[in-house]
Amino acid sequence: MDPVSVLVKLIFAIICGGIVGWQREARDRPAGLRTHVLACLGAAVYTLASLSFTGPNSDPGRVASQVATGMGFLGAGTIIRHGNVVRGLTTAASLWAVAAIGLCVAIGGAAWWVAGTATLLVLATLTLLRSVEKLFVPRVHTAILTLRLADAGGKIGAIRQSLAEQGLRLQSVEVQRIAPGGVQELQLHLSLPATCDLVVLGPEIAKLEGFTSLICE
Repeated sequence: MDPVSVLVKLIFAIICGGIVGWQREARDRPAGLRTHVLACLGAAVYTLASLSFTGPNSDPGRVASQVATGMGFLGAGTIIRHGNVVRGLTTAASLWAVAAIGLCVAIGGAAWWVAGTATLLVLATLTLLRSVEKLFVPRVHTAILTLRLADAGGKIGAIRQSLAEQGLRLQSVEVQRIAPGGVQELQLHLSLPATCDLVVLGPEIAKLEGFTSLICE
């Protein structure tokens, strides 16, 4: 294997991974510049190593499939769940994509065009489509309200109506008794538009008979 060719491929893999990683770094995501560079470079090295194997039982494609599987585990580490909100899926997908780009870089030849084009398309997806998504796809967020009041179970209908008037949708309710005086704790899981301000909901909930406290997460 020509050392110069190997060096050029590794440098190109660093550039491709760095382009995507720079965008993720700018967005302050869990996996940034260095992680994407290493993922792309590592995929290229594994592929180069597999291509150097010779013999009737050698199968370079097996290494490529294992790289794809391994990147799935690495990408899972960037996914974070907080309540009903899941973050990091796009970053996990970008890591998976740069690994595929690294494979193409190591193969060389016409695959270089695939790697270069894929890098530009991934970058465009992460930047341009984000703006398009904001324009045409309504964003829905989730929130958790913890409400304490007397006889909470009997006031769920009134609470649901107050939420609906503010454009909120109640996904689920958990009721717990926390005091012998009849005070109960409601944990409300809500879906709300990005433009909704939960501050205006407080005074409406406070009007309920037996209201004690309200916590928003």
